[in-house]
Amino acid sequence: MRDTLVGRISHHLYAHGIGSGDAALSAVALATAWFEDRSSTDPRALFKAMSSRLDARGHGDGLMAAADWLEDPGFTSTQWDALAAALADLQNSPSRPVDWTAELDACFGDRRSGIDIGLTMPVARVIGRVLDIPLSESCACLFPSATSLAWVMSGEQEVTLFAGNRDIAIATALLARAACRRLKVDRRNPLDGSFMPVSAFGEGADREPPFDSFDHIITMPPFGMRLQDGQNKGLPLEAVQIERLASRAVRTFSTLVPDGMLFRENRQESALRQALVEKYQATVMSLPPGIFMPVAGVLASIVRLECKPSDRSVRMIDARSMEKASSGRAQEQLIVRQLEQFQGLQPRDVQRMEVVQWGELEASNFSLLPERYLKSANLARLEEALKGRQLVTLDQVATVERSKAPIPIRENVEQPPLVAFEIAPSDIVDGEVGDPMRELNFEADQASAIAKVSVKSGDILVSIKGNVGIVGLVYMDADMAALVDEPWIVSQSLAIIRLVPGGPIASPNVLNAILTAPWVREKLESMSGGSTVRTLPISALRSLAIPVPTSEEQAEAMELLVDVGELRANVAELEKNINETRSAIWHSLWHVAPETGDE
Repeated sequence: MRDTLVGRISHHLYAHGIGSGDAALSAVALATAWFEDRSSTDPRALFKAMSSRLDARGHGDGLMAAADWLEDPGFTSTQWDALAAALADLQNSPSRPVDWTAELDACFGDRRSGIDIGLTMPVARVIGRVLDIPLSESCACLFPSATSLAWVMSGEQEVTLFAGNRDIAIATALLARAACRRLKVDRRNPLDGSFMPVSAFGEGADREPPFDSFDHIITMPPFGMRLQDGQNKGLPLEAVQIERLASRAVRTFSTLVPDGMLFRENRQESALRQALVEKYQATVMSLPPGIFMPVAGVLASIVRLECKPSDRSVRMIDARSMEKASSGRAQEQLIVRQLEQFQGLQPRDVQRMEVVQWGELEASNFSLLPERYLKSANLARLEEALKGRQLVTLDQVATVERSKAPIPIRENVEQPPLVAFEIAPSDIVDGEVGDPMRELNFEADQASAIAKVSVKSGDILVSIKGNVGIVGLVYMDADMAALVDEPWIVSQSLAIIRLVPGGPIASPNVLNAILTAPWVREKLESMSGGSTVRTLPISALRSLAIPVPTSEEQAEAMELLVDVGELRANVAELEKNINETRSAIWHSLWHVAPETGDE
């Protein structure tokens, strides 16, 4: 980083007390101004001369903002002295060609700057090839995180960047001018045309985006922001921006979104996904993990909407399944190699793509998560084996619930009104729920909330958050605990499955045996998603298709389960004998009395 002009200057300015953001912007301004005029030794004069040369016509208002800032950046005398010292260093450095892409990376790649432009340059290049925008057609990249993508694309075609951030707009516009890039930079917020940052977007009905249309629009909205007011209050920004901007694309609208937007079950987001499938020809491609490293481990996907009549199907593409690496740089290289196989949103391996029809989408609450539909070889064989079998969904034979957790007392209390023990996924071993270890205290008013998440013998628990798909049966110990007013309750990572009496599956033991099959876990994992923590929607768990064994098959399973219980008891006895024998060996060799250290 320090091998670049911007890196060297930023480090110098930062060391002399200039804030990280100001240091990065000042470094870009000094480097580009000095590149055009190497005669001046006064940074004030250099900046003013640069300001007078900038012509913003036809280049977006990024250069206009740059001209205004250069005219009066508001520096103190100490800051000007630091800039003068940095300029003197430039004047004394040997002349060499400038790699302006590296300079851009140095400006925004230093995380101290507090400015994030999303993708590293190698990843941005390969994403550009994945999207494959025709060179002769107009293209806009929206939001600050799209800066690196806009930069690499502008090496071959004209691109407009709506930065939505003043500092990014100024720095990128100056660097693009120095590099003779075909990049127009507009500082305005792409959602409403204001000069406020994207983070200040408030959904004013009277404000429109600052452009009419482009042939192709690519967006990389900030993740995790939700609207604070308006009719879409609470809706994530990544969903709002699709509603506001997709219709302004003449040919394609492509957006990088967190996986959560593809499957969350609230009414607004599921309705939006349904509307997109009805209106556009849609493609969704899951991206490899680490796409935004080293900044965030968020899982993301590309959604492409083609502006042509929809056949109400969606192309699902898996670009996520790949080898993992332990280091950031190694992972970046693997990501690039992986995405090189998907030019133009077409995978070389046809097994990585599936066209999902309307009926299946509707049944899944219009989940657009590719992993839900693309089957592994294991799952494909399973589905083939189930053909001709009587099948039911899980909610046809059982209630499936995830209740709201009661609120525990946070401070230590000697005699709390209520006590409960919370079951975590780690308490489930080999298909059985063991004694939970975590004790929680509650006020008396939490009694009804505790009752809703309390378990009893015969309940089946399934992990739906984090390590998805762990299944276990609750035995009589839970009933005994409830009798002494120490009920077992489930954590928010677990759902309760309670068999409905009189149905086609006669026993919770049989249902548990069905659900603990390893391919069921693989199926549940494929139906889950998440930005940072994997989550299985309750609707997906309820819709899980399972076979209905005959009464003879169920009776045989019950006999075999008795055998399993006996075998487990035998194994436990053998393990006890092994431990006792090993202990005897240690006592003999160490000459230690048996009662010492037996624990």
